[in-house]
Amino acid sequence: MKVTIDANVLFSALIKQGITRKILFNPELGLYSPSFLFIEIDKYKPLLLKKFSGKEEEFEGLMQKIVSQIQIIPDQELKPFLYAAKSLSKDEKDWLYLACALKEDTIIWSNDKDFKKQNKVKVFSTNELLKEFKN
Repeated sequence: MKVTIDANVLFSALIKQGITRKILFNPELGLYSPSFLFIEIDKYKPLLLKKFSGKEEEFEGLMQKIVSQIQIIPDQELKPFLYAAKSLSKDEKDWLYLACALKEDTIIWSNDKDFKKQNKVKVFSTNELLKEFKN
């Protein structure tokens, strides 16, 4: 299954061991994200480190391991899809994720309910994605 992963899902996997992290390493998933993901990681890194229950080196190692699972799509490649993405959401932080999903023909994995306000790209929460794998 091809999936565009939202930053908040990645943050959840970084903060604690749990179902999100387990799903993230499922070999049946092909994970994609816009390079904007790195801007969000840098922005929230101090907060993530506070919530992480280990040392900074462990956090960095886990982050590298998770990011290595994701095919990063350069923002330049997403430009042709931005107009369509902008028509689907008013939240400009969502545009690159929607453009990535449109370009790569993926679903979006996000717990952000705003993504579900559009009907062009399928959106799965963590719990919904878990149910997909149990079927």
